[in-house]
Parts: sequence; structure tokens; C-alpha cells
Amino acid sequence: MSLAGIVLGAGRSARMGSPKALLDFLGLPFVVRILEALEALEVKTRVVVLGPDAPRIQPVLAGHDCMIVENPDPETGPIASLRGALRALQPLQPTAVLVWPVDLPHVRVATVERVLEAHRRTKGHIVVPTLGERRGHPVIWGSQLFEELLQNPAATREGARAILQPHQREVISVPVDDPAIIDQVNTPDDYERLVREWNRDIY
Repeated sequence: MSLAGIVLGAGRSARMGSPKALLDFLGLPFVVRILEALEALEVKTRVVVLGPDAPRIQPVLAGHDCMIVENPDPETGPIASLRGALRALQPLQPTAVLVWPVDLPHVRVATVERVLEAHRRTKGHIVVPTLGERRGHPVIWGSQLFEELLQNPAATREGARAILQPHQREVISVPVDDPAIIDQVNTPDDYERLVREWNRDIY
């Protein structure tokens, strides 16, 4: 079973005012923190999708074994980034992808480990971490759904969640005790809260 990791980092970060991929989390840029987590989890094939800020972000990726894909039109939303990554991965034919938004570097490695283990155990087409009744990220998509993700018109309009709805019975939910899976780090206030909470936990 070959699983690839996809880091979605193509957004304009308009509300943040600077690229979220480059924000510091525990001494490393968000995007590097996630890549190192994927490395620790032995996800050997890694793709980072970048947008207009690619020239600023690419230098911090030097030394990290990853494929870089550019989404020239991030206004189309994360689905366009996911599609770009899936197309780039087609020659490698992964059996599944783990999709990790760049603004969630604080999801615990142990949480992602549980999601990966559930996928290995069940061979589920869609594996999603949950906190209470809420679904979060990162999500695993099996290769059986790649064509739908790439071509479905509803996904173009509504994003990947449009694929979830007709496949509800195939979703493997993995309950976790990790609020980061449903966090939203979109503004400077959100980022300050994240830093404050982690500093409090550390010190």
C-alpha cells in the first residue's frame, strides 16, 4: 500500500496578511513542520501545493524531499490544489492520499498516526478524524475516489465535501482527542491564540 501526503498551501492568506505556510510554529514554518511530521510518519511521497506566494515559500523547502505543484488560481479553492496534486501523482499511482491543510501544523503526529492506522486496518476509501460530531483534517482519500475528485462538477463548485455526501457509508470516522483537527487559523488573532495556547502548554 503506497500513500502520498499532500500539503495544501496555495491560498492567498488574505485575512492573515502574510503566507500561512511561512508562519512560525515551535521554531519552524508551518509547511516545514507538516513535512517533518509526514517524514516522521514515514509517508515517503510528499507533495506541497503552492500558489502566488510560491517564490517566497520554495526556499524554506530546500532540503526537504517533496514535489512542488503550483496552483495558479487559488481563488478556485482547495479542490483545484488537490486536483493539481493528484494529477502530479498519477505516474506514481498511490493507493491513497493524506490531505493536510498548511494552516494545521499543530495536529498531533499521534492523531495522524491513528488515521493512518485506521486506513491500513480497514482499507477505507475515506478516513476522517473526528472530534465529537465534527469532522476534521487531515483526511485520507483512497484511489477509488481520485477520478471523482478530479472530474465531479459538484466538487468543482463545493469542494471535496461534495464527494463525501454520496459516499457516507464508506467514511471511516476516527475519534480523536485533538481540537487542532477542527481549528481555523485564518487571521492574526487566530495565530496569536495558537501561539499563546502552545506556549502555555509547553511552559
